[in-house]
Amino acid sequence: MEVVRSIEPEASELLERLERQAAESGRLEGRVESLESALRREREARRRLADTLKRERTAAEALHARAEQAEAASAAQAAEIEHLRQAVVLAEQQLQAMLTQVGDAQVAMEARPRWRKLLHRPPAQ
Repeated sequence: MEVVRSIEPEASELLERLERQAAESGRLEGRVESLESALRREREARRRLADTLKRERTAAEALHARAEQAEAASAAQAAEIEHLRQAVVLAEQQLQAMLTQVGDAQVAMEARPRWRKLLHRPPAQ
């Protein structure tokens, strides 16, 4: 009988240990599920972040290309403005030369003899 009694406490201890381990296993299983869920959320957040980063890089490349085009257009416009300014200066010089010639022609017309004025003939040269 003593052997039975000595086995009985051992069996109850084993049963208690088994129950504690089952409870610990259940608790750990819940913790693992929680960590796996957090890991899935983290992966999803990283994927969304990577997608956003990819879109932002694409947009930045497009903006950079547009900025380069605008810069090139601005440089071309500046060159065109300088060309037009030079053309205006040249046109003003030509205008002044023509006005001087017209003024000289008027002076010559008024300085001609009366008989040429009456006949409407240009001054002799």
